[in-house]
Amino acid sequence: MAGPAARPFVVDADGHVFEPPRLWLDRMDPKWGDWIPSRETTADWYETHRVGGEIRAGGREVTDGICAAVGMTPREFYDLLESLRRPGGSDPDARLVDMDADGIDAAVLYPSNALFAGPLDPIEAFRNLDFVAAFQRAYNEWIGEYCAAHPERLFAIGAVPLQDPERAVAEAEHAVNRLGCRGIFLRPSAYVGELPLNHGVYDRFWAACQDLDVPVALHPGVHVDTPGACRKFGLVAESANMSITNMAQGELYGGSALGQAVGNAVDMIVTLGRLLMGGVCARFPKLRFLCLEAGGGWVPTILERMDEQVKAFPLERRWLDLLPSEYFRRQCWVGFEAEEWNLAASAEFLGADRILWASDYPHPEYRPGLVEELLEKVEPLPEASRRRILAANAIEAYRLPIAPVR
Repeated sequence: MAGPAARPFVVDADGHVFEPPRLWLDRMDPKWGDWIPSRETTADWYETHRVGGEIRAGGREVTDGICAAVGMTPREFYDLLESLRRPGGSDPDARLVDMDADGIDAAVLYPSNALFAGPLDPIEAFRNLDFVAAFQRAYNEWIGEYCAAHPERLFAIGAVPLQDPERAVAEAEHAVNRLGCRGIFLRPSAYVGELPLNHGVYDRFWAACQDLDVPVALHPGVHVDTPGACRKFGLVAESANMSITNMAQGELYGGSALGQAVGNAVDMIVTLGRLLMGGVCARFPKLRFLCLEAGGGWVPTILERMDEQVKAFPLERRWLDLLPSEYFRRQCWVGFEAEEWNLAASAEFLGADRILWASDYPHPEYRPGLVEELLEKVEPLPEASRRRILAANAIEAYRLPIAPVR
């Protein structure tokens, strides 16, 4: 009688950490004073994050207003975000306990608070490039140490100040060569003024990432610190306090739900068009791009439409040697969450080798047992395709130094 099937090898291509309260206090130069990020929770369940001497999230007045609008107590509001406080978000040993329970062998990790340091942030400190560089350097050093605790299972992605492409190059080189980061993340939005990412001002950065042989991961987030969809289309209220932008919904503005469902996808579609149709992939043929946290089921349709349009309007492809979908299949991957119903169908169109999957741990979208959901979604695919989606694609995209998949 045959024994039970071996458990598949699984790599989470887009997990997160939740930075500990003292990360920046312990690592940034004291000269920054009360600009240094901090977080405190009072005995009556009010949590306040501060950056640049301003409230970045929470605070008593804002929390009371949100609670009154939805009929919650401050304790209930605090518990609403309990998943962010899972010990594994800031403790690598605790992270492995959760990974083992979920059946995840390795994870590639992105930040939470350090996702947001864009050039249009309402907080003055984030419009000071020296501060942003110090803020991101401190994060990169911390995440490098976090992953070094279990280097065969945890892998870091670094932050860079693309507002200044030369500084971004220097930080990318430091993060990869000195700290062991396996890639660099950007928000899918303009950083230098409103110049799109296919503008030549960014070419020095693209060249550096290509030379470093690391992917550029496009990871959106709900805030107004870049000229992206949340800001351009007024999807969320414009505020320095992210509790307002993400949670204070009303007749005019949404929050995390609208920002994630619409804003993330819009930013990714625009950026993917710039990279594929605007010539970045053509100019940098060995540069890898990862499209994360914006869903994946829309990608086949958008690629089909891009191909159709550059065929119909050949002036649009005068600097392209390939169709947009061909550049995507050569250089890009897209991340799916476990519950996306059309994951298998998308793999058939894009190629199973273009699909990643994400837990989003410890953010609210994460839940224990999601690997079982993922296994159900990929069941219709051939075994080789399942192995690719579960682990091999992430190993290839990030060049992870781990053993081949079982």
